[in-house]
Amino acid sequence: MKISFLINNIYGIGGTNRTVINLAEALAVHHDVEIVSVFRRTTATKFEISPRITVRALVDLRPGSADHTAAGGDEPSEVVPRQEEFYAQYSRFTDARIIRDLERTDADVVVGTRPSLNLFVAGYTRDGALRIAQEHMTHLGIPAAVRAEMARVYPRLDAITTVTEADARSFMENTPIPGISVVGIPNSVPEPSVPPSDCTHKVVVSAGRMHHIKRYDLLIRAFGELADEFPDWQLRIYGDGGEAGKLRELVSELGLAGRALLMGGFSPIESEWAKGSIAAVTSSAESFGMTLVEAMRCGLPVVSTDCPVGPREILHPGEDGFLVPNGQVDGIVWGLRRLMADEPLRRAMGAAALRNGADYDPSAVAARYVALFEEAARKRAAAQRGYRSPGSARRAGGGVLTVPPVTLGAATVDVTTDDTGWLRFSADGPGEGRRRWQFTLRHKPSDGERRPDLPLRTSRKDLDNGATRYSAALTPSAFDALGDGRWQVAMSAPNVAPVHMKAGVRDTRALIGARARVIDRPPTGPIAWNLPYAQPNGRLMLRTVLREEHVECTEVDVDADTISLRGVLCGGLRMEPGAQFVVSRRGRHARNVAVQVGILGRQSFRAEVPLRHVVDLRLDRWEDWDWWLQPDPYDRRKVRVCHLLEDFHDVKSAYVYPSVPLAGEEASEFAVVHPARPVWVRPYCSASGAMAMNVVDR
Repeated sequence: MKISFLINNIYGIGGTNRTVINLAEALAVHHDVEIVSVFRRTTATKFEISPRITVRALVDLRPGSADHTAAGGDEPSEVVPRQEEFYAQYSRFTDARIIRDLERTDADVVVGTRPSLNLFVAGYTRDGALRIAQEHMTHLGIPAAVRAEMARVYPRLDAITTVTEADARSFMENTPIPGISVVGIPNSVPEPSVPPSDCTHKVVVSAGRMHHIKRYDLLIRAFGELADEFPDWQLRIYGDGGEAGKLRELVSELGLAGRALLMGGFSPIESEWAKGSIAAVTSSAESFGMTLVEAMRCGLPVVSTDCPVGPREILHPGEDGFLVPNGQVDGIVWGLRRLMADEPLRRAMGAAALRNGADYDPSAVAARYVALFEEAARKRAAAQRGYRSPGSARRAGGGVLTVPPVTLGAATVDVTTDDTGWLRFSADGPGEGRRRWQFTLRHKPSDGERRPDLPLRTSRKDLDNGATRYSAALTPSAFDALGDGRWQVAMSAPNVAPVHMKAGVRDTRALIGARARVIDRPPTGPIAWNLPYAQPNGRLMLRTVLREEHVECTEVDVDADTISLRGVLCGGLRMEPGAQFVVSRRGRHARNVAVQVGILGRQSFRAEVPLRHVVDLRLDRWEDWDWWLQPDPYDRRKVRVCHLLEDFHDVKSAYVYPSVPLAGEEASEFAVVHPARPVWVRPYCSASGAMAMNVVDR
C-alpha cells in the first residue's frame, strides 16, 4: 500500500508536522509512504525524517526560486476559503500545483492534514485512491464559513479522523457528512530514547509554543503562590513565540527571576521532560495534548487544566496526574502542591504515566489507521464497480523500525553526561565501508589560538538495518587537553574533510545534582565542567570549563532598591576576613568599586551591589560593570563571578533579572545626565557565563 500525506509545510515546526512524521515513520515499516509538502522555504526539515520516507514539495519558495514570480501567484485561491487560517499563503498558482499532483498521484491512500488541504483531497484526488481527511484542529475552532465548505465537499471523502473522541462527536453533531463516519484516532508519540524521570529533581516542566492559548501566565502565577512554600523548586517553560516578552515581565513582576525560567525552544525535548518531576499543561484549549503524552512517556505525572477536549481523554485523574478547572490559578496551585509535597505520590503517578503513555506508541496508532484504510477500501469496493483495493503490507512479520541516514552529515549524535566528568557519544550512520570514522573534538577558539584536535577512541557496531553505530566516551582525563573553551563534535577519517555532526538528544540531567554538590561543598582544586549543546543551526558543540579558581553565582535577588547576590568560591584560594565584592566598569574609563562581603561558610558569601556608587560615577548613558570577587583583601588577585555550572547552555536567556530604578537628589560630579532622572541598573549573565550589570539612563 502506498500512502501519501499532504501537508502545508513539512519543513517548518509545529504539532501537526511532528505527529504526521511519527505516523508516517510507523506506517513506513510495512508500507510505501511519502509526505508531500505544499510549500518549501528551507533546504532541510526541522524534524528528522528517515530516508525511507519520500519527502517532496510542490511549491519552492526558497530564495532564487522561479515559483516566487509564477503566473497566478498574485491571484487568490479558488479552493481555500477566505476565512481559513492559511488563506493568504495560497493562490491560483498553488491551486494548480496541488490539483495536478492529486490528479496524477499513484498513491493508494491520500491523507490531507488540515481543512484547506482536505478540500483539495476531497475534490481533486484521482478516483482510484482513497481520500482521507485528518482534522487536527478542534472542530468548533474552525470558522463557520470553512465548515460550510467542508459540508459541501467532504461527501467525496472515504473517511475522516479527529484526534479525540469528543471532537469526533462534535464534528458529527455540528457538520454531519452523509454516509461518512468520523473516527477519533489519537496522535502518536514515540518511546523516548532517554531513561524516564525518577521524579526526584525539584523541577516543574512545561513545553509548547508561547501563545496566549497555552496560558503560561496562569502557570507562572500558580508557581509564584508556591515559591515561598517550596523554595528549592524551579519552573522551566520551553518554547518560542510572541508571548515570551510578556511572560518575562510577569516573572519579574512576581519576583520569580531565577525560579521561573523561560528556556526557549529545545529539540529533541524528551531529555528536558526527563529532568523534571512534574509536567504542567495549563492551556485554555487543546485539540489533543501532544506535550501531555510526551511528558507521560518520560515518566512524569501531569497537572493539566480540563480543556473541552484532549486532556480528559488522556489522563486518568488520581492515577497518572490531576485534572484541574480550566482557567483557574487556584486549581493549578492545588495540583502542583499535591505533587511537590509528596515524593512517593510523584513516583507512583509517574510510573502510572509511563505505563499509560505506551497506548500512544506510533505502532499502535498506525495499526488503527491501517484498519481504517482497509475498512474504507471494503466500503469503496462494495459501492464502486471496478475499484481495486490497495495491496497488503509489503513485509510480513516484524519489520526493521529504523533505517540509517543517507550520509554521515545527516546523522545525529546523542550525548549523555554524568557528574564525574564523563560524556558518552553515540551516532547511527550509514554503513561504514572502507573509511574508519571516529569522533573528534575540534577547538573553536575565541582568541585565535587553536588547540589541537582531540580524537576519541571510537567503537563501531554493525546494526541489522545496515547502519553502523559509533560510540565514544570522553573521560575526566581529557580535561587538561580541552581546557576552557568551545569544541565542535565532529567525525573524521583519513583523507576526507571532518563532518561537524548534528545534535540529537542531550541528556544532561546528572549535572543538576553535580551543581548542587558544588554549591554545597565547593571543590578546593580546579573546577571542571563539560556541557554539550546545539548551535542555532543544529550542530553539536561542547562547552568546556577548566579553571584553577572559579566563583559560581548561586542566587541574585532584586528588590525595589537593592541587588544582592550569593556565590561560592571554588579552587585553591580561601575566603579571608575582609574579602571584597568588586564591580569594574568596562571600557576606556575603567573604575573599580568594592564592598566587603559577608562570609557564610564553606567558601560561600553574600554581597550587596553598590548601586548608588556606580550611578554617581557614570560617564556614559550606557555602561557595563563586571562582577568580581577578591577573596583576600591583602592579595590583589580577583576571580570573575560567573554563572556557568548548569545543565543547559543558554543561561543568559533563562535567567532574566528586573532593573532597579535609582533617582538622585543632586547632580553627580561625573554623570552626563542628571541623576534626578531614573537610572536603571540591571544584573545579567553574559553569553560567556560572566555576571555583570547594565547602568543605563533611559
